[in-house]
Order: sequence, then structure tokens, then C-alpha cells
Amino acid sequence: MYAEWHHKPAGFVSYGINGGSRAAEQLRQGAGELKIADVHGQVELGMFTDFRFTDPTDPADPGVCEPAEHHEPALHEMLNEIIAWSDALAPLRAAA
Repeated sequence: MYAEWHHKPAGFVSYGINGGSRAAEQLRQGAGELKIADVHGQVELGMFTDFRFTDPTDPADPGVCEPAEHHEPALHEMLNEIIAWSDALAPLRAAA
């Protein structure tokens, strides 16, 4: 896939010790090469604050993602930006 990605918006939800911010930065670079308009808003989940592990002694335990309430405004901001960019980029997608 290549042209299918052109002129579409994208937002990132990342997780990690530092919220996965470095991984999202790298994805933004790749998105630019595919003509994807990445939005500024981002949700960064922390491994120690937003995940619950049912058996911390079991390295195979996938755990459960339980985002804290303070992430909700960031999620709404990101989704609103995606909707706005999608509307703005619609004429470019139609022309292609």
C-alpha cells in the first residue's frame, strides 16, 4: 500500500516507560513519507500507571490496559484534530 495512505490524517496512541513518545516520533517521520498528515495531539500511556498486571511474576502475563482518566482530554483533542484534518484533506483525496 502506498497511494491508499495519501492525504489521510493519523493520530498516535503510544505506551512505554516514557509514554512511548520516541516511538511515536519515529512513526511521524514515516507517516510524512506516505503523505499522511499526523496531528499534534497524542495519547501517551505509561507502563507503570496505565497497565495492571494480574501476575507480575509471570513474564508472559499480558496484563490489562486501564488508562487513567487524565488521558481522556488528550484523546478527545486528538480525535477532534483527526476529524478536522480529514475534512480539510477530503478534496485532495477526491482528486486522486
